[in-house]
Amino acid sequence: MMAVYGLLVIFMGSVVHAENRTTTEKEPILEHLEFLGYECDRVEAGIRAKHLSKIHLYVTYAFGGIRVQTGFPGKPPHSDVGSRFKITNALGKQLSVMQVYWSDEGNLFAMAWMPGRYEKARFALFMEAWDHDAALLRQNYDLLKPFLKDQPTGAGQDERNPQGES
Repeated sequence: MMAVYGLLVIFMGSVVHAENRTTTEKEPILEHLEFLGYECDRVEAGIRAKHLSKIHLYVTYAFGGIRVQTGFPGKPPHSDVGSRFKITNALGKQLSVMQVYWSDEGNLFAMAWMPGRYEKARFALFMEAWDHDAALLRQNYDLLKPFLKDQPTGAGQDERNPQGES
C-alpha cells in the first residue's frame, strides 16, 4: 500500500492550505475521519487515513474544496486495454461522487471532490456517498482483479476481507 501512497503523492500536485490552529487543536476534518474509524496521519500535502474495513484514503485541499482519493497498484496495460476501460466506464455510470481512472502505468485511482471548506453536515453526506461508491467498487472487484497486482494482506486490511469489505 505504501507504493500506492507514493504514487498518490506524485500525482497530487496540489497545495494544502492549512488554517491557523494551535498545536493542540486538531483540524476538524481529521477529527471527523477519526470519528468514522480512520487512523489518520498528517503527511506533507494532506491526511493519510487508514481503516480496518474500508478503503484507505488520502485527503487534501484542492481547487477550493476537499479531495478524497485512493489508489490500487495495477498491472502494466497490455494489448487488452479496452477491457479495463470498459469496466471502469460501466462502473462510472453507477457512481455518485467517485471518479475512477487508470494511470498510464496501469494503476487504478479513485477520486472525489467536494467544493468548499469543511462543514460537518456536508462532509458527512459526502463521506456517506464516498462509502456508497466504494461499496460499488468492491462489488466490481472480481472484474477489476485481472488488471490489478495481487495485494498482500496487511496495510490495514483484514486477511478475511482483502478488499476492505464490511
